[in-house]
Amino acid sequence: MKHQFIITLTIILLIATGCDYHVDYLITESVFIEDAENPGLPIYSEKGYNSFGVYWGLQPWITGRGHDPSKIVVKEDTCHIYLSGSIRDEIPYTLVFSLPDYIPADYSALISLNNKIFDLTGTDSSISLLMGDIPRKLEILDGEFHVKRAQYLHIDKKLQGSVLSGTFSFKATVDGNPATFSNGRFDMRFGEDNFYYMQQQ
Repeated sequence: MKHQFIITLTIILLIATGCDYHVDYLITESVFIEDAENPGLPIYSEKGYNSFGVYWGLQPWITGRGHDPSKIVVKEDTCHIYLSGSIRDEIPYTLVFSLPDYIPADYSALISLNNKIFDLTGTDSSISLLMGDIPRKLEILDGEFHVKRAQYLHIDKKLQGSVLSGTFSFKATVDGNPATFSNGRFDMRFGEDNFYYMQQQ
């Protein structure tokens, strides 16, 4: 009993005096909090958790380790939003949502996406699917991509990026096979590390 008390007291002293907990908000870090109503997926959030998840059929596809979860590439007249993750920590897959006629010059301009809804079956946008770097044939049948909130990320009162949070779902054929992508959600940070403006001068 006395021995257990000494161990407990030592742990408390170490925590109180020796541990300096520091949260580092790097663009590539991800916070995963499971959604109780959608097991295997992250909760929907608007805090810049850098999380992404969607059911591909019955399988949860979520942000994984070992690869960047997101990036934005602005090329020609289109903004491409990359959301990457994996199923059961296997090969990474990437969804690329392409928004034509939208050309943000830098990550601070992403704030203009606040509460924007894109019809994935119309001419507003398109989606690509990559397995690693290999494209898969994807044909959208119906669905939408909704940026519910776009906000600035400040650290020590300095602008460090923009956070895009929202939902999506769609039906498609993947290599000719029908598939449903449901309950999609994202809460991604974009800044100097993962925003690429590649317009020709």
